[in-house]
Amino acid sequence: MQNEDQLDRALASLGSAKEPALSDDFMDGVWMRAGQMEEAAGQRRRLALMAGMAVIGLGTGFGTVQAPAYAEPASYQLVDGTDLSPATLLHVTP
Repeated sequence: MQNEDQLDRALASLGSAKEPALSDDFMDGVWMRAGQMEEAAGQRRRLALMAGMAVIGLGTGFGTVQAPAYAEPASYQLVDGTDLSPATLLHVTP
């Protein structure tokens, strides 16, 4: 019974309370804070992307095998032995 009386008094005091008045620049502050939060999230996203690219680049660099290179003449199966100079292609005699 006592709890119900306390509840009734608390509800009555809440019902008679005035709404807090918001200042004129309240919404400007809200939007400014939202912009700051978005900027911080973008900065974290860019930092994570750069860190990921650095890790991938370093991992690729360390992971490649340094095999010896051998000099061989280039052989193209489609153009082997064919003279592809402009004069030959245009059938012009020098």
